[in-house]
Amino acid sequence: MDHLPCPDRSQVVLIGASRYFHLDDLPAVQANVPALRALLCGPDAPFSTESCVALVDPATTVEVSKAVQKAAREATDTLLIYYAGHGLLDDKGDLHLAVPQSDNASVYDTAVPYDWIRRPIESTGAARRIVILDCCYGARAFGVQSESVIDLAEVDGTYVMAAARETAVALSPPGETFTAFTAELIETLSKGVPGAGELLDLNVIFRNVRGRLKARSRPTPLDLDRNGLGATPFIRNSAYVPTEPPTDAQHDMLHVLESTPRTATIAQLVASVSLLSEKRAATAGDLVSTALQVRAVAELAPFLAALFEAGLRAPVEAALPTLFLTRPVEETAHLVDLLHAISADECVVSLLQLSVRLQPTQQAVQFAEALCRVDLAEHARALLTGFALTRDVAETVQLMQELAHGELTELLIEVTRSVSERRAASDVTALFLPLYVDDMRDTAALLSQIVAESRSAIDAAEMISVLVREGYEHEARQIFAVGMSQRGPEYLAELVAALQSNQLADAAATARFLAVQRWSTEEVSQFIAHLLAVGQHQHALEAAVETARERTVEEFASITSHLTELIADQAMGELLDEAARACSSSQAAYLVTKLDAAGQDGPADRIFWLSLYRPVGHAAGMLRHLDHAGSRFLSDAELSDLLQTRPPSDLARLAVALERSLPHKSELLLSITGRPVHQVATMVDSLEKAEANTLSNRVLRAVVTEWSMTTQAQLIIGLEERSQIGCARYLEQRASHHKDFAAVLRTTRKQTKPAEPWWPWWPRQRFTYQPSTHTHVMYVVKRDETVSDIAKRYGVRQAGILDENDLRAPYTIREGQALSIPLQSDRRHFMVPPFPRRLAPGRVHADVEELQRLLKRAGYLDQLVVESDHYGPKTCQAVARLNREHLLGRPPTPNDDPRITHKGWDIVHRLARGG
Repeated sequence: MDHLPCPDRSQVVLIGASRYFHLDDLPAVQANVPALRALLCGPDAPFSTESCVALVDPATTVEVSKAVQKAAREATDTLLIYYAGHGLLDDKGDLHLAVPQSDNASVYDTAVPYDWIRRPIESTGAARRIVILDCCYGARAFGVQSESVIDLAEVDGTYVMAAARETAVALSPPGETFTAFTAELIETLSKGVPGAGELLDLNVIFRNVRGRLKARSRPTPLDLDRNGLGATPFIRNSAYVPTEPPTDAQHDMLHVLESTPRTATIAQLVASVSLLSEKRAATAGDLVSTALQVRAVAELAPFLAALFEAGLRAPVEAALPTLFLTRPVEETAHLVDLLHAISADECVVSLLQLSVRLQPTQQAVQFAEALCRVDLAEHARALLTGFALTRDVAETVQLMQELAHGELTELLIEVTRSVSERRAASDVTALFLPLYVDDMRDTAALLSQIVAESRSAIDAAEMISVLVREGYEHEARQIFAVGMSQRGPEYLAELVAALQSNQLADAAATARFLAVQRWSTEEVSQFIAHLLAVGQHQHALEAAVETARERTVEEFASITSHLTELIADQAMGELLDEAARACSSSQAAYLVTKLDAAGQDGPADRIFWLSLYRPVGHAAGMLRHLDHAGSRFLSDAELSDLLQTRPPSDLARLAVALERSLPHKSELLLSITGRPVHQVATMVDSLEKAEANTLSNRVLRAVVTEWSMTTQAQLIIGLEERSQIGCARYLEQRASHHKDFAAVLRTTRKQTKPAEPWWPWWPRQRFTYQPSTHTHVMYVVKRDETVSDIAKRYGVRQAGILDENDLRAPYTIREGQALSIPLQSDRRHFMVPPFPRRLAPGRVHADVEELQRLLKRAGYLDQLVVESDHYGPKTCQAVARLNREHLLGRPPTPNDDPRITHKGWDIVHRLARGG
């Protein structure tokens, strides 16, 4: 490409961000974009006005991204992207370009990732791609993490110019019209470069800008020229003065120089190449090639430096392959040394780039050894690293083998590190296998170690998958061990997730088990928390079970305590629910025992009761393990108190499981001795709903044996009220052997008169209300509550609560105790509106707003919550609390059930109306 950009097939995007909400303003940036647009776009400029997009203080990151993507799609000749503003680094050190709303505290979310610029540029159809960055940390756009002699692993076809080095701060001088870098760029483009050719390429422009900045002691810019794009014409040189056509004598001199380059002076050679390059570029390259073959090395260094200084890079790069073919590596190394001594760095870079691209492996190693012998170890390192990063896997293996058996063994580690950090994970794995087989196990182990230390979990998982498939399990475990020691819990959790997605469940389990065995209690807690965060609930559960088995009770208590602090209540609840759903019976029993011993009563209770809703065989197995361990859950005292603390459905499930595993314990749970009628009626109702007919019949037979006829009659009526007609008839039939029972039953029925409506307030539209059908409700006592407080809250007599729960003076109740509250008195019913149909979490319903008002009045919903018709998260939390306090929650999560029930609807109305 020896022509200027084609205006019709080129696109320019100029971006400037001068004003910020959260960062320091850069007033000088505001003038940069208009000035550059005037120089670059117009009738006499390299680009057309129509193809130029100027964005000053773009409103969003998306606006920038769309402009760049559109330009990249439409450009087929040249694509130019310019940005001036703040450069920001995220927590991984990646470059982001700031826009007005960007914030240092949240770089990733508020600034434009440089990848958004890089990807459209890489995919564009434009032959010339140019990026100019006038911002802090601009060299991060090169994709490097150090200022090495050369970066040899970049994508071809793009020229990058950056205002400041990777860790320097670009200068925006106060009071000046433009920023420091752009000011010199504008000066160079507008006034040209004296002594240069008619057309300025990017290399000449950059050297002039850099020299002007150095003269003013301002930050030194960087450029990166990939595939020689910097030598192509960019803009006309306004300082160009045409030279006089050569005389006949000069033509004769050119002929002499072309034919005998040995006899010409360096100045004559440079002048000849300059003249020839304008009309006869191939001849200019041939002239340089001949000189490289016949001139002394000491003369070649100033000759090449002068050519680069004159902007004659193209003929030099066309001739340099001849140097490698005709000169010994010692002479080439000596030439690099001489060039380095006179600060001809651009020439050195081109020479090393060509060496990497053209030389075979053995010659490249010999060249590197020769460079080391002339004290250019840094150049040798850059050469070998570039070779290892850009050549195919087989050549890289050969290179590492040559280094292991040659003079440069000390550079092998550095080359290995660069390969591990910067080549694709598949390439690193492909390198590992031949190195391991070829008696270079230390090098192969270093490859895997660096992958574990510096690469992402996904890359490490890819390498582990290949190692496991090829039978290198020990080496795979070493990656786990290094990752654990160097990267910590978050990385290992991500690695487990990546292995699981690669269908390597065994490898993921190995990593998990090593973590549980080796880490401290705090690290294990963090590991489990991170597993939950990446969606690996099953591995988090298995880690918790393994922790319970492998660690002491004290350590397990510490881990669960840390875990409770690290994750939200909802996540902890999900983990416990997963434990109840997925654990085997022995695992569930072990977790319950360990949690109970660690003082974690709440989690232990949750797993215990949820496990009872698994199949009966599983629940019975868990109970057998718990009985063997002497768990408090199966103590006689605990079983006797359960009717006071647990909902009837839980007791029915427990009774069924006990009957299967520990029949003598079920007798204690189902005992009717000292139980009030309504509790026994509820017990029978729950057993029937759990399809435990044998157990309910046993209870009814005990009633016939132990209770008086009057109490039996009351139980029959209670069963009929609960729609358990079959049980009522069964009990009536069994009790009828007493000749007086029929009379007692009739008398009891007569005493139970129909309830009269009770209107604690005069409801509007009274005809829409109906009597409550609920006679009792269970309530869990809160801290410092008294019987009087509870009676007042529900609008019932205190004596009714005392009698219902068989409380004796001094009527002491404790926190967490479950009381049965009688909701009817004096044969009167509480009146409530009908229960709304389809009122459920997540739905939009007309009655949700009424429910929210009731919850506020009852103290379950914050007064600041805005009422609406959406059954949202705040409403769910309030209803779950109501259900929890009244034991209304339903499986599988009774303690966090957000669904409003018919009974809950009645209760919240009563509480909202003040009883």
